[in-house]
Amino acid sequence: MGKTADLTAVQKAIIDTLKQEGNAAVYGVPRQSSTFEGWFAGKAIDSNRGLQLADTSCSSTRHETNPWWRLDLRNVYRINKVVVTNRKDCCPERINGVEIRIGNSLENNGNDNPICAVIPAIPAGESYSYSCGEMEGRYVNMIIPGDMKILTLCEVEVYGRGHIFTMSHIFMQFISRVDLTNTSVRENVRKQLGSVLADRGFTNVTLRWSQTPKWVIQKVNAVKSHCGNGK
Repeated sequence: MGKTADLTAVQKAIIDTLKQEGNAAVYGVPRQSSTFEGWFAGKAIDSNRGLQLADTSCSSTRHETNPWWRLDLRNVYRINKVVVTNRKDCCPERINGVEIRIGNSLENNGNDNPICAVIPAIPAGESYSYSCGEMEGRYVNMIIPGDMKILTLCEVEVYGRGHIFTMSHIFMQFISRVDLTNTSVRENVRKQLGSVLADRGFTNVTLRWSQTPKWVIQKVNAVKSHCGNGK
């Protein structure tokens, strides 16, 4: 006896409202390798370039080896340029040598993705733009190779084009060992499938049951063999 279920995954149409002129960074999810006091990763995408009070609007790691900052754009973009703003109050040299990396891999925290540019220097309080030639990627990383480094970013802006998805339907049929006629169990399975898809970058997906799962009894018909009696 097995239970079969049909599930429809509907990937919603996405209209890229940002187009090329929009800053995609403000909709992303930032992380960094460590955090110095209140200099959180999100302060690098708060639309405040930190020209007045750096500690209230800039991100910073602690002293460490190969410090990094990563932005998850939540969808794959073709990135034209990245704009980086350096802190104004002190230590502008800390940004020297930062590698801007773009790609879809999270191997080594995304720091092995292809390089868009290497920042030689940015004067204190200035914003410099780096062309990335429509590099494709979901993750934008900033990393400084070396020991006893600090990565401080007062603003990171990302400009490019997001993919425009059309409506698509995926029909799945599977056999489950749990009772999918139970509403709460069925809802839990749907959430788990949604989580798996999100981990693979499909965040604009709606899952719904095309019909209520039913018990299906699978019968196996035995084939009888007849022995002849020679007649």
